[in-house]
Amino acid sequence: MALRIRTASENAELDYSLQKLLDAPQGLEKFATEVLPPYIREARDYEAFARKVLFVHYIVEADTHPINGEPYIYYPKDMDSHAAIYADDGEIPQYKIEGDGVDVGIFTVASDDTIINLKRLMTQKYNYIERVREKSGQRVGEQEDLKLLALVEGLITANQGQYHGSNATSLAKDDLVDLKKKISQHDLQVAAFVMNPLTLDDILKWDDADLDELSRREILETGARYTIWGIKLIPNRSVAAKTVYAFADKEFVGRMPILKDITTKLTETPNKLEKGLFIFEFIGMYLASHKAVAKMDHK
Repeated sequence: MALRIRTASENAELDYSLQKLLDAPQGLEKFATEVLPPYIREARDYEAFARKVLFVHYIVEADTHPINGEPYIYYPKDMDSHAAIYADDGEIPQYKIEGDGVDVGIFTVASDDTIINLKRLMTQKYNYIERVREKSGQRVGEQEDLKLLALVEGLITANQGQYHGSNATSLAKDDLVDLKKKISQHDLQVAAFVMNPLTLDDILKWDDADLDELSRREILETGARYTIWGIKLIPNRSVAAKTVYAFADKEFVGRMPILKDITTKLTETPNKLEKGLFIFEFIGMYLASHKAVAKMDHK
């Protein structure tokens, strides 16, 4: 997401406030590690999709139980569904076919250090550090998406009835209908289609006969289309071009337990005129049922 351009007076006011904070003892540390402001959350929500399709569950330590010294949280599982989770390392997806419950590991998602150059901070101040934190936050959101996609891919591979292959060379309405049926066959409603922005643009090539009057007007006025048949269309660059994922309502898709939400920390660097900034969180990820997800590829 591009940084919003502010007026000179807006920047001057922000720079003055920031300079007062930086001049105070431990001012940089205080600024960089405070609770993230709204623009970080908005950027992550806009770029990322995992929290839009999973039920976010904020938990405390008392909700967890230890397994080999690491925190886990228990969730019930539909005995007729295949589920996917991560253990406490958050690296390799695990798939659960039998049983009526799963233990979901709490793992760390973190961005790499982003360097804060103190000389640039003195001259650019608020715009510079805002951009640094925005970029770090987006990396964390992207990691969440990639971990969710890995769980989905495993479930689809093991349950080919949830996959639709198309010979079309671009996104077609009939293919979205067939993808929707993969979830509808289980008496579930589709809540979202997630796709690469380039794939979403294919809708702009649809004939007028493929769209109702309201849809045609929305595309004409905004150049985009973000719902169809009441289903959200979510663009995301982590999804491969020519691939579309379908998700049921989030209470059927799964859970994202959050033990510690996104947090910022400063680190030392070999260069005394630079600081490292990284963002981390402690979360879990539980894809509750293969019936609540589906995938489509076209040529």
